[in-house]
Amino acid sequence: MSNVTPYAAILAFADLGTARIERIFIKERLEEAVRFRRTGSHAVRPLELPEDELLVLLGDAIAARVFSKGFLADLYAVLDAQGHAGYA
Repeated sequence: MSNVTPYAAILAFADLGTARIERIFIKERLEEAVRFRRTGSHAVRPLELPEDELLVLLGDAIAARVFSKGFLADLYAVLDAQGHAGYA
């Protein structure tokens, strides 16, 4: 798989089998974005994973720097706030 397409370039990624999270640069909008996708098929399909596999993929994506430091700080704040609200 090429890391550059006519519309986007892949900056970082993590994959778990055919499940993949990518940080991409969208050329038309001149901005970065995060894409969740299933690989290995040309058909557009949603990414569906059991929570335990999603957790592994998210951990790999964090290690591969797919997510920005700012996003992770905001995510930790949301999780911390939910923890104090009794969400489990």
